[in-house]
Amino acid sequence: MKKTIMFNLLFYSMFVIAQDSTVVNVKGKWFFGGELGKNTIRSYEFGESANSFQAGLLAEYYFSKQWSVVGRIKYFKIGASFSGDDFIIFPNKAVYNFGRFNGESLSIPVTLKWEFKIYKNFRGYLKIGSGISIETRSEYRDYAPEITDNFKSYYLNFNLGYGITYFLNKNNALYLDTEIFAGGSKGKQDGLYIFGDGSKVLVNEMINLGYKHNF
Repeated sequence: MKKTIMFNLLFYSMFVIAQDSTVVNVKGKWFFGGELGKNTIRSYEFGESANSFQAGLLAEYYFSKQWSVVGRIKYFKIGASFSGDDFIIFPNKAVYNFGRFNGESLSIPVTLKWEFKIYKNFRGYLKIGSGISIETRSEYRDYAPEITDNFKSYYLNFNLGYGITYFLNKNNALYLDTEIFAGGSKGKQDGLYIFGDGSKVLVNEMINLGYKHNF
């Protein structure tokens, strides 16, 4: 909570600096920048410490006034813990799955973003995308012997988010957003599932404070 308040105060203090009243036309422009913020692991079940730092670099191209494509490289911690009983059909098939996973990841997401005007150069946006995550550290603990999956150190992820951005002038902008990353199975909770197959997927929620510049 303290980090979230700090990010908001920093964003709005910078918001009033070097403002340009001219409405910026971003069509056909490239922006490059960086972002940092809070990472919260949402795939823990046993009350582990879930909050950490995350950061990334970005390149963004506006192919219209409201639409852009954003490519990023992001670093963040990942983790999962789970347990679950099998739905027993046969008496001799009772399996109890559990596990704890901790790691770190470099993710390369590509995102489609739609911006909408709020007031002059102050805009909101929605974004959706996908990418690949590569684990730079992987630690598996307390995994039941019944779990025999060969877990991959790279996998596709899905991300979804929303935020606000302010163009200080035609070349500089600040933004603040929140997003969810999901992807990469780290186990399977056996049971009777109406939706899905019980896979334990890595889920991260992030708050990003960023700056981007058009050279």
